[in-house]
Amino acid sequence: MRVSRLKPIIDIAIPSDFLAEVPDDREAVRKIGYVGRGAAMFQVNKIIVYRHRLVGDRDRAVFINKNLQYLSAPPYLRKDLFKLDRDLKYVGLLPPLKTPNHAPEGKPQRGEYREGVVVRWDGYFSIIKIGNEVYAKVPRPMPLGTRVVVQIDAPTTRDDTYRAHVVPRDRLNIYWGFYPEVGDLNGLFNDYDYVILTGKEGMNIKDAMDNLRNIISRDKVLVVFGSPYHGVDEILRAEGIEEALKRYPFINFIPGQGVETVRTEEAVIAVLSIINVIRYLRGSLP
Repeated sequence: MRVSRLKPIIDIAIPSDFLAEVPDDREAVRKIGYVGRGAAMFQVNKIIVYRHRLVGDRDRAVFINKNLQYLSAPPYLRKDLFKLDRDLKYVGLLPPLKTPNHAPEGKPQRGEYREGVVVRWDGYFSIIKIGNEVYAKVPRPMPLGTRVVVQIDAPTTRDDTYRAHVVPRDRLNIYWGFYPEVGDLNGLFNDYDYVILTGKEGMNIKDAMDNLRNIISRDKVLVVFGSPYHGVDEILRAEGIEEALKRYPFINFIPGQGVETVRTEEAVIAVLSIINVIRYLRGSLP
């Protein structure tokens, strides 16, 4: 499955307490799955799980990150990448993504990209698992356990092994799925051409459309979400970086909402769907 990569590259930041209202880990994993599906649907590049001063005992950054890592990993690599872990007890509740890196089983074709993990060495060559009982042979020594993307060059004399070369993920011209990480808001904004802050207290999206169209012309954009108990504006003030509210647009993407609180996983899908429409209107989509 080849999916053209959209512009701009979108990353999202969600707070580590977005699970604050869930009654148990089963429901928590379901919510994480909704965020992952929404992110993949709209070609999010990275999901940053951020901590903040108002989290208290609701910080579940590691739990969220582990489950997102599991969800984003190709199914054929999960046993190689993840050991038994209490935090991954309910991963069976995560939905399938079927992003391009979750390649279908079978023999890869010349030029096809596959994601893999280094499982052994053969002299100077690294042997990379790229499917169930399917391997790539790369003329480059890499540490065992290294996770890489390769492009298939040709078959070898073995039916289960192919010659390939490593392709840096950021050079792929197709959407390859998201990857998660844990981070802090302080300093995070410096990594982006522009930042969009979201929340009910922000300006009506109707008044922000011209600004959004200009932002979508940037190369790399971060979209920041709040939690059930703390909005983005409240979090930024607590972190002492409230100047971000003046520097970047703070937008209410769901004016006239019919519920008291829009959950984070719902906001992710609502906000990204609007941004996706703007991408389309600007000609970023085929």
